[in-house]
Amino acid sequence: MQGEAPKAIGLIRRDMHGNGVDIHQVAQRYGYRLVWTVRLDTGPLASVLILAGTIYEHGAAAVIVPSFEHADAVRHAITDIAALATPMQVYPRGYRWPLVDMGRQR
Repeated sequence: MQGEAPKAIGLIRRDMHGNGVDIHQVAQRYGYRLVWTVRLDTGPLASVLILAGTIYEHGAAAVIVPSFEHADAVRHAITDIAALATPMQVYPRGYRWPLVDMGRQR
């Protein structure tokens, strides 16, 4: 359908709080239409496999989360194939995450 908002899926980690954030409203704010929500309590590898399959199955352009922490462990995999939308900002598909050098001495 022409003019329809791009699809998005929601990601909610069961072991984290959403602080009352409505991911439907987050999706709408950024111009996405939430079509499915995945609730996970799995490790990063299983989470990535589940998310990737869900993104491809629904043709989603974005993953919507109630806070960045819900996607932190899998953020690289998400932005390889879709945008990541948090209540604070959108990380576009292909976003290059900053490298952190923990061992560097000053």
